Amino acid sequence: MFLNLGLGEFLAIFGAISAISIALYLLDRNRRKQTVSTLRFWVTPGLPSPVTRRRKIQQPISLLLQLLGMLLLLLAIGELHWGGTSRARRDHVLIIDTSAWMSAAAPGRPNGTLMDLARANAISWLRAVPESDRVLLVRADALATPSTAWETNHVKIVRAILETKSGETAINLGQSLEFARQLQKQTGSEGGEIVYDGPGRISEAESEATAPGDLPILRYLQVADPSENVGLRSVGARRSSAARDSWDVLVRIRNYGKVARTVNVTLNLGHAPAGLHSVTLAPASEQETTFPVHTKAAGLAEVRIYPKDAFAADNYASIELPAQRSLHVVVYSDSPEEWRPALEADARVAPEFRKKIDYTPINDGLVILDRFHPPTPPNGNTLWIDPPDRSPIAVREHVGEPTGLRWAPDQQLSAGLREHDLQIPNTAILETATNDIRVAEVDRGPVIAARVSPDGKTKTIVMGFNPFSGSLRYELAAPLLLANELRWFAPDVFRDIDVTAESAGTVTDTLITANPDAVQVITDAGLNLPFNIRDGKIQFFTGSAARVSVISANVERVYSLTLPEMWDERWTPPAGVLRGIPAWNDALRRGTDLWPWLAGLGAAILLIEYLLYGREMSALLRVVRAHMEKVGSKAA
Repeated sequence: MFLNLGLGEFLAIFGAISAISIALYLLDRNRRKQTVSTLRFWVTPGLPSPVTRRRKIQQPISLLLQLLGMLLLLLAIGELHWGGTSRARRDHVLIIDTSAWMSAAAPGRPNGTLMDLARANAISWLRAVPESDRVLLVRADALATPSTAWETNHVKIVRAILETKSGETAINLGQSLEFARQLQKQTGSEGGEIVYDGPGRISEAESEATAPGDLPILRYLQVADPSENVGLRSVGARRSSAARDSWDVLVRIRNYGKVARTVNVTLNLGHAPAGLHSVTLAPASEQETTFPVHTKAAGLAEVRIYPKDAFAADNYASIELPAQRSLHVVVYSDSPEEWRPALEADARVAPEFRKKIDYTPINDGLVILDRFHPPTPPNGNTLWIDPPDRSPIAVREHVGEPTGLRWAPDQQLSAGLREHDLQIPNTAILETATNDIRVAEVDRGPVIAARVSPDGKTKTIVMGFNPFSGSLRYELAAPLLLANELRWFAPDVFRDIDVTAESAGTVTDTLITANPDAVQVITDAGLNLPFNIRDGKIQFFTGSAARVSVISANVERVYSLTLPEMWDERWTPPAGVLRGIPAWNDALRRGTDLWPWLAGLGAAILLIEYLLYGREMSALLRVVRAHMEKVGSKAA
């Protein structure tokens, strides 16, 4: 019951004090010296002995006040604890919501945020916690992070609360509650609360598994948040398939509110207006709108939503559009019409057709020599088509209608090529070296081979036949083979680039590659992020704003993770959860120490007893009373 005294010790001490006090009160408190005759002490013979009268307590009220005052002081020394012993320490975990939504404006407080309300709630709850109880603060967004140790010094907890700020991700409430439960289990204490302080906005994925079933005591300090908000979910850009040097910018918007809203979506390119769309959204729904952007140069595309609302963080997003590079291809051929359809079909190819007499060895991209051997070989990358005599890869012989066509497996140049019955009229059989890449072979030997220079800067392909001559031009393998060759020569130009602005946190997207080992997830700082690949999807996580590139095969996706991660619905607390700041009669407050009040009350009672019954003070009161009576009689 008591921290410093057991029940037996308390009763023994109080009994001793009471006995001494009563014994003293049995004495005559007002003794006076008197001169009397000695004969008064002689007893007359024959008379009975005088009987001495028992002493009695002269001032019982004074004795009771003193006993009461000492009782209260003794209870204060024993540190009486309301509701049980103060030895039973309790450990509480305070979870403050630090999700991105906490930076929204608080209702009715234009200059305040939801985080300000959460801080005020946390401090009010902490005031109700007994000083002997320990508290640990956890900041919770996508990750649950302890911000303090177990502290009985609540000033440190208050300091950590005031330093808490909102993050970039949505809260994983289920994980945070489970983490708090594990922390309490490790201490072995009982009766402590797990307190969640926030608006209770969660994702749809975790709405069914937020609260573990064995939480001891859960308290919900709900933060009132705005009910209406419209924000950007993502902004993406992809090269247009319909127009050269153009982008399609796709904007996805969500209405989080309960009423329909009409907003204006604007697009600026390089700080210049590039588009305006008016979009009407139904309650709790999403909608998409697309802006065509014509630009070949790199630039910053900015998307904004008007009018502004209580949460400004999701009203703006920007993405960096890279420069659209193209491959300059110079074709030396007497039959340019055979090559023109295939080379002009891709906007990333800038073909130029020249006659053989106009040959020059200058090469700023790729040179295609169609059945032509120039006197001086061109610089840089070169594609040789059925060379008539000499070529970088020697020609062994020429054959007509070869059989047994085979494509090299697991090679970029032969990706997607499976046809074995192509009717090749005639072809050159090549004499390859050890380091050459055999792309296609027939029974007599290789017919397509590739070579890379030792420094890796120059690439060469020699084809023993023209893929666009005769009936081959109608085969699907011909343009597919040319596309593979162009991609092999200039992978940076033909890499499909998607640029997306979305929220931080967990990113999941479709993986476009047959070789997961070739996937890289890299930040702008050059950091390789860990990732998972499952069921054809790639998943990685970042807890703060970042720019991440996912490179797989010939596809590069750039994620500008600058938008705040948002919620989908409101959390439904389990049955029996406590709510709000503890009242005066709450179980949390019943553990409050009473000794300061008992000490003060005991001292006050002893002071009152002294004023009423003390000798000097009693005499003073008599003088004052007589003086007052004298003044009253004169006045009468």
